[in-house]
Amino acid sequence: MRCLFVGMHEYTWHYPRLLKMEFHSLDMDPEQAIYGPAGRHTIGSATNMSEFYAEASFDVVVANGVIGWGLNKRADFERLMEQCHRVLKPAGLLILGYNDTPEHAPFEVDMAWRDLFAPTTPPIPGVTQARHAMDDSYAHVFLFGERRPAPATP
Repeated sequence: MRCLFVGMHEYTWHYPRLLKMEFHSLDMDPEQAIYGPAGRHTIGSATNMSEFYAEASFDVVVANGVIGWGLNKRADFERLMEQCHRVLKPAGLLILGYNDTPEHAPFEVDMAWRDLFAPTTPPIPGVTQARHAMDDSYAHVFLFGERRPAPATP
């Protein structure tokens, strides 16, 4: 399985070895490259990820801590969703993690936007629905979605 993790930081340094997948990472801040896997980290924006990765090249995309921390406008969120849809394989899993507060989610974060993804409950222990709120002071939430086929163009 191939995984793309978007949004590296010091608290993610151990993710590549914990997740038993071919782990790739993407972050626009060059200083965060030290936390990505050697040879599989890309410096660039989540809103342009299809410039770096082929279409349908990942089984899982995790975008954690980018909404409200760089992707601050609704148009940026929509571009992120389109880009995730492009790089995910059919029926691939998208995981969005964000802080559900007005300053970090100033717009509705909707997994079902434009029907690109169907909300889904993944087989993760303790996760019982497609929206999983963490019991923490950050109001951190994870949304899970399965990639739907591309919408037909008129």
